[in-house]
Amino acid sequence: MGFVDVPDQDLVQRCRSNRAELQDSFRALYERHSGAAFHYLSALVGRERALDALQETFLRVYRNLDRYDSGRSFRSWVLGVARNVGLDTIRREGVRATSPLGHETALDVHGPAEEASRREQDTLLRQSVCELPPDQRAVLLLRQIEGLGYKEIAATLGIAERTAQYRMRRAVERLAGSLRRRGLIPGGAE
Repeated sequence: MGFVDVPDQDLVQRCRSNRAELQDSFRALYERHSGAAFHYLSALVGRERALDALQETFLRVYRNLDRYDSGRSFRSWVLGVARNVGLDTIRREGVRATSPLGHETALDVHGPAEEASRREQDTLLRQSVCELPPDQRAVLLLRQIEGLGYKEIAATLGIAERTAQYRMRRAVERLAGSLRRRGLIPGGAE
């Protein structure tokens, strides 16, 4: 049975009520949302730990399907679970993301010297993002990498929308200061 046009809330309901459709319905939910969760977890805990964190995320999602509020975005709920798993991983293992942006920046330069310079800038940017406090990094990544609006970020993190906006503002300020200190943007050292 195809689940392409079936809304997330209906798939969750099928998982809850129809044992015969549980496996297929949950697989459809996993296939829809695992990419975004993996991308977010990679940025939060690093690619090398993201697969384990993704498995833990969907194990928690499965175990807690009865707690999902269908009035809320399922994607936001899954990303909230992923955030909790990621923060647990950070606390437990003391990890810092090695690739917080979750992707490489496309190189649009021509020579080896320019390419090396661009790679160095990318590394410094990643390091600056890694240095953000986890609550600010989470908002920044959800906004800039996952493309969520503040309302959805607030729902994902279980915070007020104004708090999400404040954390984003603080993250941008800290990131700008770090990039200035590293000489990536003008303004000198702070």
